[in-house]
Amino acid sequence: MTVRDIARKTIKGRKAGFIGAFLAVLLASVLVTSLGVLVESGIRGGLPPQRYAGADVVVSGVQALPVVEDTDIALPERVRLPADAVDAVADVPGVAEAAGDVNVPVSVVADGAVADLSRPVVGHGWSAAALAPFTVDGGDGPRRDDEVALEAGLASSLGVETGDRVDLAVGGVPSTYTVSGVVSRPGDARESAVFLTDERAGELAGAGGRWDAVVVVADDGVSAGELAGRIADAVPDVRTHTGDARGHVEFLDIGQARGELTVMAMSLAGTTVLIAMFVVAGTLALSIQQRRREFALLRAVGATRGQVRRLVGAEVMLLGVTAAVLGAVPGYLVAVGLGRAFAGTGLLPADFQLAMSPLPGLAAIVLCLVTARLAGWVAARRPARLNPVEALGESAVEERRLGAGRVGAGAVLVVLGLAVSGVPMLVPGMVGVAAAAGGALLLAIGVALLGPRVLGAAAGLLAAPIRRLSPVHGYLATANMRANSRRLAAAVTPIVLAVAVVSVQLFSQSTLAAAAGRQTIDGVVADQVITGRDGGVGGAVTDELRRELGDDATVTPVVHSQVIVRYTELGDPTQESFAAQGLDPAGLHRTLDLEVRDGDLGDLRDGTVALSRNASATFGASVGDTVDIVLGDGTVIEPTVVAVYGRGLGFGDVTLPHDELAAHTTTGLDSWVLIGGGDPGTVAQVAAEHPGLAAGTGSDLSAAGSSERSAETSSSLVAILALLAYLAVSVVNTLVMATAERTREFALLRLAGAARRHVLAMMRVEAGVIVAVSVLVGLLVALPPLVGISIGLTESPLPSISPAGFGGIVLATSLLGFLAIGVPARAALRLRPVDAIGLRE
Repeated sequence: MTVRDIARKTIKGRKAGFIGAFLAVLLASVLVTSLGVLVESGIRGGLPPQRYAGADVVVSGVQALPVVEDTDIALPERVRLPADAVDAVADVPGVAEAAGDVNVPVSVVADGAVADLSRPVVGHGWSAAALAPFTVDGGDGPRRDDEVALEAGLASSLGVETGDRVDLAVGGVPSTYTVSGVVSRPGDARESAVFLTDERAGELAGAGGRWDAVVVVADDGVSAGELAGRIADAVPDVRTHTGDARGHVEFLDIGQARGELTVMAMSLAGTTVLIAMFVVAGTLALSIQQRRREFALLRAVGATRGQVRRLVGAEVMLLGVTAAVLGAVPGYLVAVGLGRAFAGTGLLPADFQLAMSPLPGLAAIVLCLVTARLAGWVAARRPARLNPVEALGESAVEERRLGAGRVGAGAVLVVLGLAVSGVPMLVPGMVGVAAAAGGALLLAIGVALLGPRVLGAAAGLLAAPIRRLSPVHGYLATANMRANSRRLAAAVTPIVLAVAVVSVQLFSQSTLAAAAGRQTIDGVVADQVITGRDGGVGGAVTDELRRELGDDATVTPVVHSQVIVRYTELGDPTQESFAAQGLDPAGLHRTLDLEVRDGDLGDLRDGTVALSRNASATFGASVGDTVDIVLGDGTVIEPTVVAVYGRGLGFGDVTLPHDELAAHTTTGLDSWVLIGGGDPGTVAQVAAEHPGLAAGTGSDLSAAGSSERSAETSSSLVAILALLAYLAVSVVNTLVMATAERTREFALLRLAGAARRHVLAMMRVEAGVIVAVSVLVGLLVALPPLVGISIGLTESPLPSISPAGFGGIVLATSLLGFLAIGVPARAALRLRPVDAIGLRE
């Protein structure tokens, strides 16, 4: 009989003992597969083209910042093509037709207000409609700047037809158009299209004669791929797209979502995979440890060390292959659920399509098998290397001593975790914050390695008060914890990991949001604020406010965007995206207080920049230095720092001159218009005359980048909840395994005189101690990183801890602990003591 046959019979005969390990590997495979699908979707996912479906090739600008040996960073603003791009593409051999396209979001105005429509409305130049799958149902395309062609569904919902008039607004500035025609296309679409003349569409979009894309139809006999290659060779600084990739150009938000999904999924994958593998290793180790008597008997009857190791290896591989393969299949379903959850948080568009291939499942299977095999090898070393006499002795009593290597590694990781958590006190900026966040994982793993000692120490400290509260049950519970600290440490470790990871993620985000909100409220000193509901506020509104209010008021338009800053981090070049704002410094003291620490915001003009305290420390740039900045549309500038301010969380880490930043945004619209002084009635009247605009106060504003942070926070919480669900199942799995093993122990207690209620009371005390120690240790693990993160972000050592979040963590941990210990304990006590005492281990 081969080792594999023995392993198969062992698994078959000890199904209950292997269920926990099987479940750990299966769920790890589910989790890793789902994250792999999200990573792949960030690379290949998206949405097929709709308006561009009739084009063979779509040409666009380079919509990403190339990064050497890393994922390219998607640019947040549209990278437009030069005016001569259409002619350059049309001259390429094999091109039958080529037309430029411009996109401009518009609002339909009805009865003086923005109409509530089921789909967003986007304006385009008419020339691109001829190459897309549109047919003219009536009338003709627009020939004058005051004419517009409407899509049939939109015209029907508005109740207009050819010859009628319709009002369209951009940035709150309305214009009246005559409906020149009605067009239709097959299938559903995410947007309603309206077509203007090319000149009018470019004017409203602020394109300045440039194009968002060039759509191309190939000559007969020329394939799309061949033509795309020709265009790429002939026209410099462009990207060509065919197939479903055309949709990435048509929908700018799809391309941005792919980049954000890739970054988030890859950042979470590292932590998640590490935790999942740690749980798999711990569960397998506990499963093998519970069979130490069996291995001792094998050694006593002549089995060699190599045979024991090979037996364990065969068992682990048989179990792991089955569990990993079975887990990969539902992993794809979990990925779909996570994708929908991310769409609900705003990270992904609702119609974003995930990419599905066998690669994530295969990667998860390989990773789980490698981890399981290594865990089995490590766990089998102890029973395999003991001589038969020592093995039989150890099988009766748990080994109390931890290996020197394990203790040393745990102590080093704890010290290292504390050290990196304090980095923000020495290294300001995002480097310090990132280091502090990584400290949580180091501390958690270090505490896990020292788990038996931590639990034994906790039992010693709690022994006296527990015995005073419950002399009999408390004595039994604490004595058992000290005697079986290894087994209980395996149960505590997943809870500590869950509490620590969730606390750091949850409370670091609440600290950031609270600080940003305070800075926004304190920083806006304007009397009134005008905001736009659909896209922003047009420059014409700012001009009108200045005319109406005169010199008695300061009108400060504020435009927001994202920029990429290239700098050196720990000696290596890096680049990262930061929230940016553009504003006019004239009279700024009446509208905005950024809490200037150094320099003068009055010096802000083209070629200069102001940085937040955090950004200044991160880039290593102070007043007088230059910074390498890539604007949202890919334009590179190197401005000189003229000021450093403190309220970067509320208003963005980078402040540029208004006109310079606005010229490099997709719409050119302002996010806010701040008004200091002036007649409130005049401000309200101006806002009322522009559809979609509203007048309010500074308390109505949200912090710069808050929508992005909110989406990122919610999405991170979704991913953390998925990880927490895995950890919760692992906690239950481990506790059930540890408790079910004690059937003979419970029987012995009852034969010695303890009643069933005494055993259950002892288990309740033990569960309470385990929950209390787990929560306390988990929060202690999370506290140093949270303090470091708070110092790095807010200059305060006090993080903002949500009482509701803290209560939720304690409640969830308590429910898991008491149920996972109480239910199997009750099941074990159903057997009569005389029957249970004879059960095999």
